[in-house]
Amino acid sequence: MTLRPHLLWQRLAVVMAVAMIAAVAVALRTVRLEDRPVHPDEANQAWKLGELLETGAYRYDPHDHHGPALYYLAWPLVRLQSGGVFAASAMAFYRLTPALFGVALAMMALAAARPLGPTAALAAAALTALSPAMVVYSRFFIHEMLLVAFTFGLVLSVWRHAVAPTWRSAAAAGLSLGLMQSTKETWLVAVAALALAVAATVPPRELRRHLAAHVGHILLGLGVAAAVSLLFYSSFGTNPRGPLDAWTAYATYLGRGVAADATAHRHPVGWYLGLLIGRPAGVGVRDGEVLILLLGLTGLLAAWRRPVVPGAAAVARRALGLFAVVLTAAYSLLPYKTPWCLLSFWHAWILLAGIGAAILLETLPRPLPRLLAGLLLAAGAVGLGRDAWLAATRDAAHPRHPYAYAQTSRAFLDLVRRLEELRQATPAGEALTVFIMAPAEDTWPLPWYLRHHTHAGWWTDLDPAAVQARPAVLITTPELAQGLPADWNDNYLQEYHGLRPGVLLVASIRRDHWARWLARHAQGTARTAPDSPQAEGPRRHQREIAD
Repeated sequence: MTLRPHLLWQRLAVVMAVAMIAAVAVALRTVRLEDRPVHPDEANQAWKLGELLETGAYRYDPHDHHGPALYYLAWPLVRLQSGGVFAASAMAFYRLTPALFGVALAMMALAAARPLGPTAALAAAALTALSPAMVVYSRFFIHEMLLVAFTFGLVLSVWRHAVAPTWRSAAAAGLSLGLMQSTKETWLVAVAALALAVAATVPPRELRRHLAAHVGHILLGLGVAAAVSLLFYSSFGTNPRGPLDAWTAYATYLGRGVAADATAHRHPVGWYLGLLIGRPAGVGVRDGEVLILLLGLTGLLAAWRRPVVPGAAAVARRALGLFAVVLTAAYSLLPYKTPWCLLSFWHAWILLAGIGAAILLETLPRPLPRLLAGLLLAAGAVGLGRDAWLAATRDAAHPRHPYAYAQTSRAFLDLVRRLEELRQATPAGEALTVFIMAPAEDTWPLPWYLRHHTHAGWWTDLDPAAVQARPAVLITTPELAQGLPADWNDNYLQEYHGLRPGVLLVASIRRDHWARWLARHAQGTARTAPDSPQAEGPRRHQREIAD
């Protein structure tokens, strides 16, 4: 059968659009992955993976780090790049795993063409690819992007089982559920919101009939989910206590999420909305993600008005709308907030935004209004892409960037470079001893950057005996530095380095090591600038911390 010319052109246009969306999604998520300074949370997760990389052993920690899926799924790429040596691993390869899941998430929207509609699915894929929040956190070595992708996998599987029940869709739902549970403890919030949305939108009699008719499928899905969870949390059979720890952890995370006492992560109800639609002056996401929000509200209203799509798709759209609202409310009401958590509900709004975009393009009565709507959407998409690129690259560590939350400052890399230069200036056979004495929250991501240093020691407070050992470098906070011996400055030079906004570190460098660095530096430059340390003597300087 020969396709009519106009149908052939339509298919060709769709293929080209899909290819362009995929290319944009890949470029925004993978180019210059190494540029941004390592975030403290990324360093913490990378250190956990480093243990698995070098020892082959992993044990789930019910108090920190979240689930094991991130580490096991990132392991192949990092292992391939580093040869199994943590010190040789590169952050770009850690970040590549969530980046690939971010690309997959954009492409998965195309699988929702039946419930959303073909145009809506294509628009949702494009908006997912361009959303600054989705782009920025696809480039973070944290769990969130995997959780969102697995959640969408569950949503798609449930939909497919609802319209055409098969063992395959039941198993896919179980696989998605097991991967969600193995990724992060907040999977419960998404599953509860999804269950509530389905129960409130599907007629009760039809829902009971479907569940009763497919008990075997349900048991299969739950069995697959349990098997996936057991494999990951038991570290593939090497840690029998892991699955039990996976459930006892919820008490810890529930207490953390609803704790009444003030913490650094306690924020008001509207905080997420402020991040999404705020307009910081000239940095990060300059225009906010207002376009997605407006289109999402359009899609939500359309889903609850008189349906213009077949019955099952209409129910699916309403369930999606309720899922987005409930999930947004749940995350907003929890006092404990971090910006990457917004991805879980924001992705649902992006799917609704796809519906809103399709409504503008397909239901306006005349060609000219549809053309104008298309041009406006294209301009908005270009703006989102521009903001996503700037937010992920040039402005990634700017303190006014709405998604740069507790982000390590670029100025901190001066300290990293200084330590590496001192290490290289140390004579062969002699180790550069670096002691860090500061609270743990004031030192990450320093452990990541010191993974090459074989003689590094860590304390959470000043240790008199270690101080008397006179290390080559001592790094501490200004508050703790006040407790150093009275003659400390006779033997050490001090530099001040900003770790992130509001956190300052003091690096004390022993004078003999400073002299070696200075001599090496002088040989490398073959001259001394008038304002260099050699010209003005030992220096003590402070680096600015923005805002």
